[in-house]
Order: sequence, then structure tokens, then C-alpha cells
Amino acid sequence: MDSMQTLISSITIAKPWGIDIPNYFWFTGSSAAAFIISSFAHVFGWKKYKPIAGISLLMAFVLLVAAPLNLIDDLRQPGRILNFFLYGWENFPTSPMKWGVLLLLAYPILIFFEAQALYRPYFVRKAKKSGFLGKIFYTVMTFGRTDLSPEALDSDHRLGFVLGAIGIPLALAVHGYTGYILGAVHANVMWHTPLMPIIFLASAMVSGTGLLILLIPFFQRFLSERHQVDTDMVAALATLLAWFIVADLVMRFLWLTFSLTFADGEKYALYSYFRLHFKDTLLIDYLLCLFIPLIIGFTRLKHIPVVVYFGGLVTAVGVWIFRWNTVIGGQTIPRTTPGFLRYLPPVTGQDSIVSMLANWGVLISLICLVLLIFPWDEEMIDCYKGAEHGQQ
Repeated sequence: MDSMQTLISSITIAKPWGIDIPNYFWFTGSSAAAFIISSFAHVFGWKKYKPIAGISLLMAFVLLVAAPLNLIDDLRQPGRILNFFLYGWENFPTSPMKWGVLLLLAYPILIFFEAQALYRPYFVRKAKKSGFLGKIFYTVMTFGRTDLSPEALDSDHRLGFVLGAIGIPLALAVHGYTGYILGAVHANVMWHTPLMPIIFLASAMVSGTGLLILLIPFFQRFLSERHQVDTDMVAALATLLAWFIVADLVMRFLWLTFSLTFADGEKYALYSYFRLHFKDTLLIDYLLCLFIPLIIGFTRLKHIPVVVYFGGLVTAVGVWIFRWNTVIGGQTIPRTTPGFLRYLPPVTGQDSIVSMLANWGVLISLICLVLLIFPWDEEMIDCYKGAEHGQQ
């Protein structure tokens, strides 16, 4: 009897992945998008995005630093994080999670050094103007390189270009491996598709751009000395967001049409899932969070900042919902039970709503800290001055 009870309980176990995991996926994806947008200027030389390249790079850094805290909370026992480094390396060629260990270490380090190369001249100037402690701090941030000659500045530019070029595939891999983990799960009909890494990357570009549409104008209006929002940049980001939405919709279309058509008997489970969630998926995930921002970005509405901010907000929230529906919704599809499973995250404790909000609190704290350390405002103002001089 005891063994029978164990068997029955084992086929309806609680989901192994809770609210921390979609939050982690959202953080890493938005980080990758912010890095790619910063690379538009640093690597591809698109001068239009140069004023926001520095702040985008910093946002990519803080998002990636805060993201693994979701994984630590999901482990229930934080000490288990050591197991990622101590065991399993013999399976590295076939273990996406092991790939993630190295990626999550290498990627933020690369971003930091790229940011240091970008802001080094500003650190040198701040060291000269600061008091004793400030001088020590900013000199350390220059790594002892206080030369402001044209040759030294050109060296910084080349280093930033090289790190940015290396960082692009690294950024794509950091978020792509998360989709790879889901796509490799044969037992889950919603996840098991080679398109999953590409789907995650496409939707990540949407959420990251939406987040920057919210943050950059806020920084410019309330935290910058200029106290002026670049409405042309807001409109450009809205158009960029619309193109990313197009790519996201194409990937989702391919995913759903293949899964619902060629998944053999498993497709009927997906039919049941989308029939159950048809209204909220269609009205919220697609109409509100994707199609409306798409219309905004391709029409004159992009020149109305408040409307663009709304579009950025709903796309950022919509991609989080998509992560939730994919990770949590995919686990509700039954395998051995007659009905769909249900999951409600606990309010307090580990892997709970409070722990997720606490991780957002850490993110906000890191943003404040980075904005205090890095002279992003001076760098942004110089970029705008350079653009104005270039137009004259």
C-alpha cells in the first residue's frame, strides 16, 4: 500500500520550476537585447544609437548580474550552487546547464570590461576633480591607465569594438541556452522544438527594447543634467521594437503551426491547452502586448512619447507573461493525469512572489549603484554634443 501511494503521488508532483524561472529567463533575455542595442553603435557604427549605447550597456550588465539570483532562490538551498561548479563537467558537451555556468560567468565580466573601456576617460577626469578617497576609487576604475592622449583614446575605442564584437554571440548564447534547455526536453510537447532558442531570442529583443523605452527617457528626464527626453530616440526605439515584434511573431507562427500540425498525438494536448487559454492568449499576449505596440512603431503614434511608453510597458510585461505561459504553462500539460495541473506561486518563502519582488528590488538597487559609479550622464551629453556638431 505504501509503495502504491508513493507511485500515485509521484505522477502528480509539484512543478519543478516555479515563478523564479520565467523571471530569470526575462532578465537574461532583456540583458541580451540591451547589449545588442548598445552594439549597434559600438560595433556596427550606427551613430543614431550612440547616445544611448553606454546606458544600454550598463543596463545589460545589471540585468545579467541580478538574473542568477533567481536560480539560487529556485535551488531552495543556496549552498547547492556549488554543485554547478564541482560536479558534472564530464557531461559538458551535452549539458546546456553546464554551458550556462561558463556563459553566466564570462558574459558579465566581458560587459564590465567593455564599460570600463568606454568610461575610462571619464574616470580619469573624475579622479582629477575628486577628493582623496574619490581619487583612489576612480583611479582604480581606470586600472591605472590615466593617459588621455588621442592614441590612448583610440586604444579604448578599439578595445570596446573587439569586446563588443565578441559579446554579441556571447549575449545571444547566454539567452539562447535557456531556450535550448527547454527545447531539449522530449517529454514536454510545448517545449520540444529546435525553434525554442530562436523564439526566446526573438521575444527577448522585444522585452529588452520595451524596457529601454521605459528606462532611458526616465533617466534623461529626471536623472540627467539635461532634463530633456530625446523624443527622436524614443520614436526610433519604437520602430525598432516594431521590427523585433515582427520577428517574434514569425518565430511564434512557425513554432505553433509546426507543433499543432506535425506533433503526432501530442498535438491534441496543445489543442486542449490553447483552447483553455484562448482568450487570454489572443487578447493579452498577442493583441495588447504585441499587435498594438507593432501598430505604434509603424505609424505616426511613435511620435507621441506617452503612447510609446505604453507600448514599451505592455511589451515588457507581455514577454514576461509569455515566459510564464511557456515555462509554467508547459508544465501544466498532463502526461499521466486526466486533467491539466494547476500552479499558484506561494506568496512568501522561497520561489514565491515575495522572493521574485525581492529580486526586482536587487535589480533596482544595482541600477542605482551603477548609475552612481559610471558617469553615464557625461558620456551621453558628450554624444549629443558630438551629434549636434556633426549636423552643423
